[in-house]
Amino acid sequence: MTSSSGVDCNSSALDAGRQGNEDISHAVARIERLGKNLFGVSACVICLHAEVDADVAPAYPSQAHQFCAELPLGAGLQVMPEKSSPFNPALGRVDHFEVRFYALHPLRDRAGKVVGRIGLIHERARAFTAGDGHWMADLVALIERELHFSGLAVSTR
Repeated sequence: MTSSSGVDCNSSALDAGRQGNEDISHAVARIERLGKNLFGVSACVICLHAEVDADVAPAYPSQAHQFCAELPLGAGLQVMPEKSSPFNPALGRVDHFEVRFYALHPLRDRAGKVVGRIGLIHERARAFTAGDGHWMADLVALIERELHFSGLAVSTR
């Protein structure tokens, strides 16, 4: 369909949708960088449960994202292991390092449904303090705010 100005309206809608997805992907990348540097971890990843074809497995940009997406997700903050010890066994492997610590928190939409997760992954065991919990809550609030404003379509798998 073409408007009176000669602009293809369907193309404009697609471009606006692409722009929104690009904006959220940039916001996600910024928050991942903030989390990685704030906590001094090997990786901070955000995995969104974007609507995808049921027959196609979701594609993740890195092994760290894939590792995070495969972790069981609880109702709130999860920290593994709960106590820091130099003798903690590896919890998995990501790229070139063995995971010895992760923290995982669900991301929710305005209705409170889980639409993704944010995870901190580190190659060494580390303590997760009450202050770290507050910083994690701040990161979760940032990404949830971005999701709410972007109107990104996500599923609640």
